[in-house]
Amino acid sequence: MNFLMGKGYWEFITSDETETPLPENPTQQQIQANKTWYEKARKVLYWLFVSVSDSMIVHIQDAKSPK
Repeated sequence: MNFLMGKGYWEFITSDETETPLPENPTQQQIQANKTWYEKARKVLYWLFVSVSDSMIVHIQDAKSPK
């Protein structure tokens, strides 16, 4: 928790925000926002995966979001 708070990523755990599908004709801003969210979420997932013990990884290995 402290690590993610320090990095400014704790909101990916506590927020109900998820990756939203892009509309049919997305603007460049929407595309960039979606890409940024996805990259940050994957970073948090990576940190979670490397932080848990090998015996616990089976419980989270199929996670699609950090929450």
